[in-house]
This record gives sequence, structure tokens and C-alpha cells, in this order.
Amino acid sequence: MSLRMRQLTVACLQINTHWGTDVLSSIRHADALLAPLLQVPNSPCSSTNRIRSGKKPDILVLPELAFTGYGFPSRAAITPYLEPTGRGVSTQWAQRTAQKIGCHVIVGYPELPDESSMGAKEEGPIFNSAVVVEPSGTVVFNYRKHFLYEADEKWGASPGQEGFGSLDLKIKPARTVSENEEEMGVRVAMGLCMDLNPEKFEAPFAKFEFGNFAVASKADVIIFPMAWLAFGGAETNGEKAAAATADGQTVEDEPDWKTVHYWARRLTPVVLQYAQADQPKPTNTIFVASNRCGVEDGKTTYAGSSCVLQFCSDASVRLIATLPKESEGVLLTDVTI
Repeated sequence: MSLRMRQLTVACLQINTHWGTDVLSSIRHADALLAPLLQVPNSPCSSTNRIRSGKKPDILVLPELAFTGYGFPSRAAITPYLEPTGRGVSTQWAQRTAQKIGCHVIVGYPELPDESSMGAKEEGPIFNSAVVVEPSGTVVFNYRKHFLYEADEKWGASPGQEGFGSLDLKIKPARTVSENEEEMGVRVAMGLCMDLNPEKFEAPFAKFEFGNFAVASKADVIIFPMAWLAFGGAETNGEKAAAATADGQTVEDEPDWKTVHYWARRLTPVVLQYAQADQPKPTNTIFVASNRCGVEDGKTTYAGSSCVLQFCSDASVRLIATLPKESEGVLLTDVTI
């Protein structure tokens, strides 16, 4: 079989936002972090902001509820931040950014879908959602979180009834590995954070709901905006979880490896489609997780560790790139599908 190896460039923004803060301030902060993508940088990038000069992504992914923060304690608390489907401030930002960079942009936001209820935000279903915008600025998909976490239920989110998300993106890559093509179709399977877990933490671990969905969808790329908690979930008095060595030196901020390994385990069916299938998928599958970082409300610690994994046609799993647990920044990397 002749393999059609295609190259993509993907980016994740890892940001620390808190509920109750001004959304426009969060957007300005995101723009500052993304400045090397919005204009070619004149100096080398830092170890955290891993952007090579002149490099542009095909797909940019932001976290779950990217600009609002995540830990809303009630419906009343999140009400001022609710946005109409595909038309709110988060979507407008995604449209501007997609056009500036020339890429697809995916961003999480709190959705109030019923236009007639915009004047009475205290009523009607609301959703934890993510919008997909193509380079022209056109909204092409709106996804509603299917499996809710307890934090979503606190502020009254309803589960998306359509199941997990899948869509096809048309991408003009800068180059391809094995052949020239002006535009390529990329099949995307999409979820939000808790969607990767067993349903309500009650389903058998080995049911692998999202992993099986990704295989059934024949996904090339799996995309997850996240607000994923660090293992342990909280830190005393909001202090940094910096470990110290015997000589008193502070250990460098590293990824939360337990989290990254867990994400890979939850996609076991994606590995098995190569290892056990009679007709294994002939191309690689990429997993892109864009997580938030930091401590919210002085007690809830997020795992950061935004990463790109490659599930390879030889049934191996490769870590392509990752960010640390605690630091904000942009991850930009090439992948082969």
C-alpha cells in the first residue's frame, strides 16, 4: 500500500485565566502570548514560548473556556460570561486570529444557544462549547461537551446531545512529505476535557468511549481543548508545587507526566487499530491537547502539559512536543499524518 504522508503544523496556547476576570483582558493576554504568530518575531523564542521565527500553524487550539476561566460556582456566576452560539466575543476573537494567521482556530467558550433568551440569561439550557473557525473567518463547527464534569454541573451546563464531535477540515499545507497537493482533507475527532474520561467516572475504564469514537470516525487528528486538573487537584494555600533537590535546587517546571500518560491510555483503541486490526489504518493519528495552567481560587490546580502525541502506523506512541505544567506559553510543532 502506498502511504500518503502529509505534514501539518499545529499550535496550542497554554494560558492561565480565572473566572471573574475581564474577558477582554484575557484576550489581550492571549494576543501577547501569540504575538510571535501574529507577527514574525525578531528575536529567538524562549524555552516556554516555543515558536520558530516565521513559522505559522495550520491549526491553533486554545483551552476549554479559554478566556473566562473554568471554576464557576453557580449559574449566576457564569451568566455575565455566556455567549451566543458562534457569535460572541470568543468567536469574534477566533475569527480575527484565524484571518491574521491564516489558520483554523478552535477555542472554548460558555454558550447560551437560544437567541430569544439572551435577554433572560438565567433561563434555558447552556453549554460548555468550543467553536471551530476556518482561515477565512467563517465558523464551520460548534461543539458542545458531551460528558460533563462535576464543575460543569455546578454552573448548570447541559450535556451536548449530539455525541462527540467530528468534522472535516480543508487545509493548504506549506509542504507535504510524499506528494504535492494544493489542499488536503483532514478528518478531526473533537472532544472537551471530561469527554476523554469514562462517562461520569462510572463506566468501565476499558469502555474507552472517546477512543472508540475516534477510531470509528477514522480521525486523522484528535483535538481536545482542556481545563484538566493536576493529579491531586489542589495545593495548600495556592503555593507552587516546585520540588526541591537534596542540595536545595528547585526542579525545573516539567510536564505533569501522569496526566500525559493518562491521556494516551484513554486512547488505547487508537493504538489497537494499528496493532490488532485486519486492515490497520495506513496513516498516523495525531492527538492535540490544549490545557490551561495555574491555580484558580487559590485551591484548584490545573495540569498544563499541553501536548501533541503521534499514534503511529507501527502501533507505537510518540510524544512529539509538550509544555510544562505551570508555565503559560505556545507550543508549535510539525506532525506527520
